[in-house]
Amino acid sequence: MNSDTESLTETPKPDDSIHIIHEAFKHRKEEISFSYLMGISGEAFRFFYNRQQSNKGMHTTFYNPLRAASKALGFEHEMIYDNTFQAAWDRLQNNVQLGKTALIPLSDGCSFLIENDNPNTVVCQNGHRYEFSFDQLQEKWQKLDGLLEMGLRGYYQFVVGGRPYRPKEREMALGTFRSASKLMRSRRKISGCKMGISAYEELISHMQKLTDQQQDTGKRHEIAKWNRELLLQCLEGRKAAVSYIEFVRKDFEKEELEHLDRATIAYRNVVKLLESLQTTLPTQSSIATNSQLTKRRFILKIPAFGKNCQTQEKEFKLRSKASIKLLKKLVKFESDGISALEDVVRVGEKLKM
Repeated sequence: MNSDTESLTETPKPDDSIHIIHEAFKHRKEEISFSYLMGISGEAFRFFYNRQQSNKGMHTTFYNPLRAASKALGFEHEMIYDNTFQAAWDRLQNNVQLGKTALIPLSDGCSFLIENDNPNTVVCQNGHRYEFSFDQLQEKWQKLDGLLEMGLRGYYQFVVGGRPYRPKEREMALGTFRSASKLMRSRRKISGCKMGISAYEELISHMQKLTDQQQDTGKRHEIAKWNRELLLQCLEGRKAAVSYIEFVRKDFEKEELEHLDRATIAYRNVVKLLESLQTTLPTQSSIATNSQLTKRRFILKIPAFGKNCQTQEKEFKLRSKASIKLLKKLVKFESDGISALEDVVRVGEKLKM
């Protein structure tokens, strides 16, 4: 799973999974906000980047966020694998009858199963309510090499059971801050992606290289791709980080609060910079236009350095240079934010002694 050239699986991206477990908890009358789930799962602090396949970062995980969220909240949970659909169906029916919530990866997104009215159907919910027969679910249930983690190829379901205990909010928050530090500080590569601060440095280096080189439309598309779902995923995460830190503030005191306030300011600045990047980064449309112009020039035998080409090239470089400046500021605030959360943990551990 380390190759940069491996194809992406169809498994739901992590924040989609958090949306669906949030819906599942809501259905079970658990009052847990989406931002809170993003925080305790680690998804509020994620960032992965692979310069060969920028979209890969959306699906890459350091650890399974479903496990992380369920464990932090004190829910019993397990990841179940079956190599045949019949075995997976039978197990699903049994889990649902026991009142457990089973999250499964369908071809049109992750869903959770809540009940079965008869042995031949199951009821599914993901914001809407559906009923599937054996054959219908077999057609939609994806066979994967693991669900948000590595595994054998087969049918997976993430099953959430009871909640025998409720961890203390403060301890959950300190655990979240430790996890956030690992996500941002680790120098490891996961499935060909760099993570955290290293991932931002990789993105800056990639953009700098493309800015310094002559036109390379294919590679520039990878930068433009980041200015879509990947950027939105990161923006959604950092907004959730601000909300999460503000929510847990009530569980801390004195010096800890000073560090939490530093973290809040830092992540608010990260949000502003990510919003600015949405309008500053090169876009797919501008690069596609440039590519079409190049092809047309070749067919019509127009000189390669025509006015339109030079204009497009200049626009890409100007946008890239402006984006690099914003990204460098963003890295500073990301570093400030994670340092502040590490200080909260440091002070919190002192208080325990």
